[in-house]
Amino acid sequence: MEGQQKPIKLLKTSKMILPSIDEMRISVLIEDSTNLSKPELITKHGLSFYLETKAIGVSSNILIDAGPAPDISLRNAINMNLDLKKVDSIFLTHGHYDHSGAILKILEHINRPVPVVAHPEIFNAKIAYKPKLTSIGLTCDSSDIRSNGGILFLARNSFKITKGIITTGEIQRTTDFENVIGLWTIKNDLLIEDIMLDEQSLLMNIKNKGLIIVIGCGHPGIINIIRHAKKITGIKKIHSIIGGMHLVNYDIRKIKVIVKELSKIDFNAIYPCHCTGTKAINQLLTSFGERCMPIQTGSILKF
Repeated sequence: MEGQQKPIKLLKTSKMILPSIDEMRISVLIEDSTNLSKPELITKHGLSFYLETKAIGVSSNILIDAGPAPDISLRNAINMNLDLKKVDSIFLTHGHYDHSGAILKILEHINRPVPVVAHPEIFNAKIAYKPKLTSIGLTCDSSDIRSNGGILFLARNSFKITKGIITTGEIQRTTDFENVIGLWTIKNDLLIEDIMLDEQSLLMNIKNKGLIIVIGCGHPGIINIIRHAKKITGIKKIHSIIGGMHLVNYDIRKIKVIVKELSKIDFNAIYPCHCTGTKAINQLLTSFGERCMPIQTGSILKF
């Protein structure tokens, strides 16, 4: 198919045991779209989720991405009655500024050592042409994160954060209709296409319901992510897919191909946001009706 990328050699995957969690609440701290029912919240291009779970008597509070700007993250948290000082760990889905720009101020606000889980290539150069050369990567380095209290856990493989919550690790690319275009990085002193090996998702197994997949931007492809999640967990039933799906720059033909593939997957609900794009969200709504529920800044999901 046109635009197909060459096969990518990735870390060999191995199955992870994923115990079920009893309950989960995910609050959308920052997202691109305005929530008219919550005018006190600020919206901006970017993403941050506050995840609260309970599993076998253990409560966990995880910040998934930090959003683009610290003043927005901290202000929205206050207005949503979310205490970021309770964060147990931070998971950065990938190394773009709109998901990581507030990381240092948030660590400073937490004011104690806290694990920061990510892929080791998260600090690599991230480049786009808009149309001029533009850096879209982290605005800090690993030493900045450490000096602000972050304890870095950088892993390419699936990583257990707490009971019932794991990262995907590097996501296997198996489709011929999902690819990363227009992004660049520098490796071995060479400018090359960035295939976003550093982007990971978060996985949870809700008791008696199935797998929940929380996605940052979905650069590796929503179908690739779902297939990979099912493969490494062995869980076939997908309860919910939540997050950015990076279909905003896809033409309608490719969007329809992806939506058709999604229709073959057994899932209960899909919650698109951020970089999914209006065209794709409309297609998802048309195909899945009430099973598709777009989310925005201030949305709260309970499972």
